Amino acid sequence: MIIPQKSILLLLSVASLFQNLRGETPAFESHLFKKGTLIYSDDFSMKLDRERWQTRTKSWEVKNGVLVGKPDYANAQEAIETLKRDHHLGLSPVIRLDKLPEKFVLHMRVKFDGTAFATGRPKFDIGHHINTVVFTEEGYVLKLHGGQEFSRQDSSVRLNEWIDVVLEFEEGRLWISVNGKGQVVRHEQVSMMGRSELTFKTFAAAPNRIMFDSVRLWRVE
Repeated sequence: MIIPQKSILLLLSVASLFQNLRGETPAFESHLFKKGTLIYSDDFSMKLDRERWQTRTKSWEVKNGVLVGKPDYANAQEAIETLKRDHHLGLSPVIRLDKLPEKFVLHMRVKFDGTAFATGRPKFDIGHHINTVVFTEEGYVLKLHGGQEFSRQDSSVRLNEWIDVVLEFEEGRLWISVNGKGQVVRHEQVSMMGRSELTFKTFAAAPNRIMFDSVRLWRVE
C-alpha cells in the first residue's frame, strides 16, 4: 500500500508534537554528519527569541504557535508618506535567523503567502546576499555566489502551504531537502563567508506574509 506524502507529513508532525509534549529532545538525524548537539528548538509557544532572530521589518509577531511577518504598510504610497523616502519601504517582510554554527543541521517549516511565484521570490539567503535558495512553481533553485546553480523540480512547493526545509551545512558541502526531496551539493562556493545567518524574503505586494511554526538547529561536532 502506498501512503500519500501528505499523510506521511501529517504523521511525522503528530509524532513530533507528542515528542515535544513529553519534553523529549528531538532526535539528531543527518545525511552528512554523525553527531550533533541541539542548540535551538522553537515551536513559537512563547515570545520571539530575539537572540536568534533579527527582524529587518517591523511587523513580526508570535501568534497561536506561529511566527508571522507581514508588510509594515498597506501600500507604497502610505509607506512613502510615512517614511519620507521611496526605498526600503517595508512592504516585503524580511527576517534573519542568526548565530548559525560553522557546521549545522537545521529543520524548519516555513510558509509564504502569495498568488503566484515571481522572479527571485520567495527566497532565503544562506549567509548575507551570498548563496540563495529561490522557490519556484517547479521546486527551487540554489544559486551559489560565484554563479553555479543547482535545482530540484520535484519538491511539491506550493504558496500558502507549509514547506519542510532541511539544511545540513559545512564549508564546501551542503545537503538541502525541500518537502522530503534532497540533494548534496559539493562546491567551493558553498560558504557563508563569515555571515552566519539565513535571511528570508518574500513578495512586495499583498498577499505576502512569511510564517514559521517550528525550528530545530543542531551544532555539528
